Amino acid sequence: MNLSLYIARRYLVSKKSHNAINIISLVSVCGIVVATVAMVCLLSVFNGFEDLTTTLFSAFDPELKITTVEGKVFNPDTPALQRLKALDEVALCSETLQENGLVRYGERQEITAVKGVEDSYRDLTMIDSVITDGTFVLNQGDTNYSVLGIGLAASLGVNAAFVHPLEIYMPKRNETVNMTNPSASFRVEYALAGGVYHINQAVYDERFMLVSIDLLRSMLDYKNEVSALEIKLKPDASVSSVKKKMTAILGDGFKVNDRYEQQEATFKMVQIEKWVTFLLLCFILVMALFNVLGSLAILMIEKEEDVEKLRGLGADNKLINRIFIYEGRLISVAGATVGVVIGLILCFIQQYFGLIRLGRSAGEFIVDAYPVKVEWTDIVLVFVSVTVMGCLAVMYPVHYIAKKRLATTCFAALMAVLTCTATVSCGGGSGAQKSDEIKEIAVTIEPLRYFAEKIAGNDYRFFSVVPPGQGPETYDPTPREMVRVGKAVAFMHIGRLPIEKAIATAMRQNNSEITIADVSEQFDNQFVDCHAHAENLSNLSNPSTACDKHHNDPHIWTSLTGARIIADNFYKTFSALNASRKDFYHSNYQSFIKELDALSDTIHALMDTLSCRSFVIYHPALTYLAKEFDFRQLSIEDDGKEPSPASMKQLIEHSREAGVRVVFVQKEFDAKYAEQIAISTGAKLISINTLDYQWYNEILFIVKNLTKNGQTD
Repeated sequence: MNLSLYIARRYLVSKKSHNAINIISLVSVCGIVVATVAMVCLLSVFNGFEDLTTTLFSAFDPELKITTVEGKVFNPDTPALQRLKALDEVALCSETLQENGLVRYGERQEITAVKGVEDSYRDLTMIDSVITDGTFVLNQGDTNYSVLGIGLAASLGVNAAFVHPLEIYMPKRNETVNMTNPSASFRVEYALAGGVYHINQAVYDERFMLVSIDLLRSMLDYKNEVSALEIKLKPDASVSSVKKKMTAILGDGFKVNDRYEQQEATFKMVQIEKWVTFLLLCFILVMALFNVLGSLAILMIEKEEDVEKLRGLGADNKLINRIFIYEGRLISVAGATVGVVIGLILCFIQQYFGLIRLGRSAGEFIVDAYPVKVEWTDIVLVFVSVTVMGCLAVMYPVHYIAKKRLATTCFAALMAVLTCTATVSCGGGSGAQKSDEIKEIAVTIEPLRYFAEKIAGNDYRFFSVVPPGQGPETYDPTPREMVRVGKAVAFMHIGRLPIEKAIATAMRQNNSEITIADVSEQFDNQFVDCHAHAENLSNLSNPSTACDKHHNDPHIWTSLTGARIIADNFYKTFSALNASRKDFYHSNYQSFIKELDALSDTIHALMDTLSCRSFVIYHPALTYLAKEFDFRQLSIEDDGKEPSPASMKQLIEHSREAGVRVVFVQKEFDAKYAEQIAISTGAKLISINTLDYQWYNEILFIVKNLTKNGQTD
């Protein structure tokens, strides 16, 4: 069971302690729902208009149209075109010829596009369905007929019932214009108006006239030339696949266009409007997501008590952050799901019942109600877009609030301390502090407390901010702990952990009297040759042990050099705090340095002749100790991240090559990965505690286990 997801799901449906939080959470979900519904409905309406446009053009445009790349006309009887006509997918192939001409009726005349078609044209397109007056007829006996667009017929003042013919003028091909008698340069033919069509597309209604292809060929002195071959496919044929096949047959000399390409400008305009609208709705969705962020932030504040209980049960920052990340994601997914469902319901209602109408009365527009067509690819796109944007939006505030939680806690605690008087405790009435009471000094971790007590003896009472069993990388102090830190005379740290930086920053801002000391000063100067050590480690599976990457590795207390520098800084700090006891601190410092020198000699005696000098550790806490005594550390964890299967496989291979005999795992970390490597390599799994107060004993324990298990047989 995913604990974080389970808790987040309970938070989502549980009743909040304040009714306003319930309202804000509901508003955040409704905001996502409304934006999602708008996306689904608007995209479906645009699809409906696109489908309507396709239907209108299908009355005049064929499914596929073949034209020549160069010139106006071509011979339709070439072998390649004959092969094309014989394809199994082709139901009908009709020849067309088109040229601009002058059409005259009485005193009115118009420049128009005259399109010559065969009788089979009525079977190729849906022209019969858009005839509003007369019929589709091209000739009867020796009489020629024409079919005009409704706009052109209105301009000429003609209708299908009129008995006087239209005059069609075409320039004579291959002849020069006779300037003395220009009319002699034109060929004139006559055709009665047989029918009028209405497509609701200006390009066809106002400019086109259909006549017999034989009539137009005779006027242009053509034999069998055509402007285009227009093709209708069988019902089960795929337009895209047939188009590719025809293109392969014809080569580069011809173009094969489907309906979308024949009216490319119109369909591109619809697509651009559709996706611009989608982007605008995405922007609106981003605005709606601010409600989610607000409700999430309020929820995090309300559940602070629950968070503290989870910490008491052993939950770390990662688990707590995941709870609220899952909470935000659940809100986004729930809003997207409900929005998609409501949007689909509204679309289907509009599609079948047409509740939202375009005009006040029927017949004002091409269609009476907004057309709707649901495309499932659009539905998937909307759902994915909403959920992804929602999931990404919650990442920043959760991590930001979690990062600031410690600083906020510090500030609140220090403000509580500052509101208390200098002589009266926060509880009130406990009496004045005794002048001879031992003063407290706060340190970050237990090993620092060990070093401090070695130098200062019993002059101060030391306490660690990070309690035993907790990791300093993820631990957040409680308000009570911060109150205790605020009362201390000094806070001493190694200056390399987030918790230390947050506490030090808060104290500098709110408590000018406390002494803050970084006991790791001058440490980096002692490890200037880290790059050489990194080169020695270049053949290892995990480069996280290299000093050049972890120049700010906080685990300086695990090395003897680090211990010496920490002791020296403690000595200087205590001498500054209490100058009268400087000689005492110096004596203790000298004694401790001698202990460290003896420990160094012991380690060298145990390890200098060791044959196997590589070991594996889960968290890279022994980098500096390994450097001091020429060992090679292979770490399982990298920058706080658990290993991937690929990195585990590589680490096991390198461990075998290096002859690793020991796998260390710290008590505050899960041992499953270390156990896997120990089993795979035959090494011994050993639990250590680099945060133990008994620092001397722990270092000796680590060294002895390396010595005991590292000798070759």
